[in-house]
Amino acid sequence: MPGLQMKRDFSALCYEHHIEMRFGQVVLQTSGERTQILAYSCPEPDCPVHYDASRGYFITDQNGNGDEREMTPNVRCPHDGASMYLAEVLPEHKGFRLWRCPQCKMNHSNGSNL
Repeated sequence: MPGLQMKRDFSALCYEHHIEMRFGQVVLQTSGERTQILAYSCPEPDCPVHYDASRGYFITDQNGNGDEREMTPNVRCPHDGASMYLAEVLPEHKGFRLWRCPQCKMNHSNGSNL
């Protein structure tokens, strides 16, 4: 997404473990070429879940290859189309998810009637 700078100014949660992700370097393997990007990574051992504001949630294998078979959330901001990140879950309401836009900070919830 043009003009969207990736920086550590929000707390993205891993959609699998519901814990805060860490911001740092992630190695990606695309078209036989290894590159490093700044992204969020789940701190849980062996969890391949990552988040980047321009591509949303994605997973990688141990070599940095993306796994296209894996289903990842793809929640888009209705205001600007940015990939939203999981910002909050409520243990007492298992289905509740609060998604936030990294660009305009707009919130979207699947449990707004709680």
